[in-house]
Amino acid sequence: MSSAVRTILMTGAAGLLAVASLLVDPTAGPAVADTGSAGAGSGGGTVSVGVGTGTGSGGSGGGTPSGGGSGGGSGNSPWTCTYTYLTLNNQGGFPNGGPMPGAWYSVTCADMATGAQVTQTIWITTPAVAVPQVDPRVLALQAEDSITLPAPVIHLDPSGSSVVGLATWMWVDPSMWRDYGVTATAGAVSATAVAHPVDVIWTTGDGGKVTCGGPGAAYDPALPSAWQGTYCSHTYARTSIGQPTPDGDPDHGQFGLVATVVWAVTWTAVGASGGGTLPTLTTSSTAPLRVAQIESLNAAMGSRLAGRSIGLGSGLGS
Repeated sequence: MSSAVRTILMTGAAGLLAVASLLVDPTAGPAVADTGSAGAGSGGGTVSVGVGTGTGSGGSGGGTPSGGGSGGGSGNSPWTCTYTYLTLNNQGGFPNGGPMPGAWYSVTCADMATGAQVTQTIWITTPAVAVPQVDPRVLALQAEDSITLPAPVIHLDPSGSSVVGLATWMWVDPSMWRDYGVTATAGAVSATAVAHPVDVIWTTGDGGKVTCGGPGAAYDPALPSAWQGTYCSHTYARTSIGQPTPDGDPDHGQFGLVATVVWAVTWTAVGASGGGTLPTLTTSSTAPLRVAQIESLNAAMGSRLAGRSIGLGSGLGS
């Protein structure tokens, strides 16, 4: 029969371990610890094995030790005890021998100095393990840290080059405009954090800032401009000449646009009470935009402008 075995070395003058021969009846009580020297009964009772240096007198029969000596308790104990989990006792219908949780064990103690050995079957109560308290909000913050949010994909119209006085349409890829959530679990408690896109804050590069309560509207060059409108655009009042340029030519300067998506985060819990809001998250992307005066554009650009009205809500098709 295989069973879990653990060995404990008793050290110091830590009192006595009461041990006895193997009990046939597993309902017998556990051994009784005592202090002092060894004493022995003449019947089938309990023998108390001391770890001190004192001496004791023999006990009377009937199973009750009556050793009266006093132990000094000097030096380390030579006794080693092995605890063997009794599978048949614990799973074979034997009654419990004490408070639950607990189990029956066969305890064999041996004197390493003399070779003496005694065995007893005892019930060992397992100490209650304190279950650590889980803070569901801390768990929700861990879930929030694990959310992977997409960076916005910037779209502009006109794209790459715009003109002073013409409303530049701005939008981000609408496929990202949805909720993203992660659940974290610790024991019986779970917390779910959900990020929801709220706004896109556009920094336009010329000192302007535009807040759009959504991804923005895409300009469709296949439709007439008069049929389309947007709630997210910016009209430049000056050119980008003199701004940073990729080729070193100041006439090719570009404004750096930044689109920042603001995500509101909420959380709920299962297995514990709690819920509410968490710190806001953001994701950002950048894009360059050259802005020129209309008279500096080439004829091709001019022909494109002819089909568009200049003002808020209109862009330049591709």
